Amino acid sequence: MELTKKNIDEILARKPESRYKYFIRTAASEEEVWGLADEEGWLMLEDDTDNSDVLAVFPNPEFAEIFQEAGAFGEFQVEALDLYEFLEWMEDMEAQKIKVGVFPTPDFQCAVMTPDRLLADFQAEFDKETE
Repeated sequence: MELTKKNIDEILARKPESRYKYFIRTAASEEEVWGLADEEGWLMLEDDTDNSDVLAVFPNPEFAEIFQEAGAFGEFQVEALDLYEFLEWMEDMEAQKIKVGVFPTPDFQCAVMTPDRLLADFQAEFDKETE
C-alpha cells in the first residue's frame, strides 16, 4: 500500500499502543517487516530501564526512512525482512534478552516488547485471518 504524507503524519501521531497494533496488522498482511541494517547487522537501540538491546522494526519502509533521517543513521540502509524469518529470530532474541522496539517515531517513542509477547500477538493476528 502506498502511503501519502497525510497517512504517514496521522499514523506517527498515534499513541505507541495504536502504532503497535498497526504494525502487527500491516506486517501480518504484507508478510514483511522493515529495519535499518549495515554490514555489522541490524540497528539496535537501548532500553534505558535495563540497558538491554532493542531491535528497531517498522511496518513500512517509509517509517524506517523517516527514523533513519531523524536519528542520523545515515550509515544504515532500509532493509526488508521476511516476516516468518523475523519470527524465527524470536526464540534466540528471548534467550539473549533482546527486546523489540516496535515502530519508533522520529523522537524515539516506541512500544518495547518482549519477543514472546510479539510472537503471541502475531499468532492472534494470524488466527483472526483464518477465522
